[in-house]
Amino acid sequence: MGVHSVMTLPAPIIPLDEVELIDAAAVALGQDLTELMEAAGAALAHEAARMAPAGPLLVACGPGNNGGDGYVAARLLSKAGREVSVWPVVAPSSDLCQLNRERLPPGVRLVAAPPARPPALVIDAVLGAGVHGDPRPPIPAALDALRRLGAPVLAADVPSGLGTAHVLPARLTVCFQAAKHELLGSAATTEFATVDIGLDPRAWLEVQPSVLRRFPGLPREAHKGINGELLVIGGGPFPGALELACRAAVCTGCDLVRAWTCDGPPLPSYIIQHRQPGSILTPVTTGELTPHAVRAGAVLIGNGLGREGRAVEAARQAASLCLEMGVPVILDADGITACGDQLIAGGTPALITPHRGEARNLLGLSALAEEDQLHAFAARHRTLLAKAPVDFISDGWRWQRNRRGNPRMAVGGTGDVLAGLAAGLMARGCKPFDAARIAILWATEAGDELWTEQGPCWHAIDLIERLPKTLKRLFGVAGLEWPPMVG
Repeated sequence: MGVHSVMTLPAPIIPLDEVELIDAAAVALGQDLTELMEAAGAALAHEAARMAPAGPLLVACGPGNNGGDGYVAARLLSKAGREVSVWPVVAPSSDLCQLNRERLPPGVRLVAAPPARPPALVIDAVLGAGVHGDPRPPIPAALDALRRLGAPVLAADVPSGLGTAHVLPARLTVCFQAAKHELLGSAATTEFATVDIGLDPRAWLEVQPSVLRRFPGLPREAHKGINGELLVIGGGPFPGALELACRAAVCTGCDLVRAWTCDGPPLPSYIIQHRQPGSILTPVTTGELTPHAVRAGAVLIGNGLGREGRAVEAARQAASLCLEMGVPVILDADGITACGDQLIAGGTPALITPHRGEARNLLGLSALAEEDQLHAFAARHRTLLAKAPVDFISDGWRWQRNRRGNPRMAVGGTGDVLAGLAAGLMARGCKPFDAARIAILWATEAGDELWTEQGPCWHAIDLIERLPKTLKRLFGVAGLEWPPMVG
């Protein structure tokens, strides 16, 4: 599933919380974080020497791997003959941070507070990208003290305290491997630059099992409805597509899956059915649909819908209502053709899951859409999952590919399964980009297992029945607790 382009894509701009997933993926791919930290510290040292060719340097280090980057920079600058002081704002808590503190040469002076006179440059390695919210003492006081020095600041990956009142503004921020979205337009840094620290491209440019850290766990003290409700709107000419999407959504841990559909064969008893008379879905009064939409954590539109005028009108009515109410929307199959233009504006989270032909029509192209065109169409509120031999996911800022899958993934119904998984995850609270990544990883890994064992002799129902076993295996690969629980 996916689209491959000969065009050059812009480098992804990632949110801060993506760093945790990338680091975990790098380790799983066999990379040595010690080497990556050495490269990050070397990049800091290089920029520090450029910004302050002479004069004393102060490196403020925190407890995590960001602090480790600072200790590496201090060691390299000292060996280059610079006068370096290190302020361990908080003692090391990560093994790599402790290791690099122990490797400081005798020429580096450890201090317990900032100097009385401003240094030529402060290297801020206190808090990394993985820290969210207000920092804990003693860090706020330390950042305030560093700010009062008035010295120019070089930040490691992100300015410490970003997004809080204690932020330490930086003249330059060195982003490791990828630019951070939160820095765009931020007054916390005058300038930022991205440096390659040798990260395996697969760790951040391809979907990896580490994304399962975003799989929503089930609370130990759960009650009905707490794990999400999904509304699926479709059916009619192709009722099997609706059923496959609903059944897959249940596998995500979604508590309630409702189907708004028309006459057709019976659905499994665990799917709540709201049926209209007739063989084609038709528009209803807003009062009929609103109570179900307002309960939903997400609404999936399009599976088995068909393209008859009344069905298209019904789909557009549902999409318009959800977007107005702020209910996340997933468009698949005929829902893309019917409602794709309604997602151009607005801020309600949405996910669109086209195959090659649907992507071409969605973008109004005469030929199959290329990755750069898909990326340009996507936006922060509009995530695109383009299905083909190499899947492509974009939210307009970041993108990833998925190279899993096999020829049998083209069998009818697998796209409905994928849409149901993504929709169920969004109903449970996943952001669209994460839902798309988890769903495509899960579906294609299950399909590859079936392909290895059964060759072409499987179909969409087999894929659904395989999902639990595959998810358990992937949780093991990612080193995560099974079953997924919180609290």
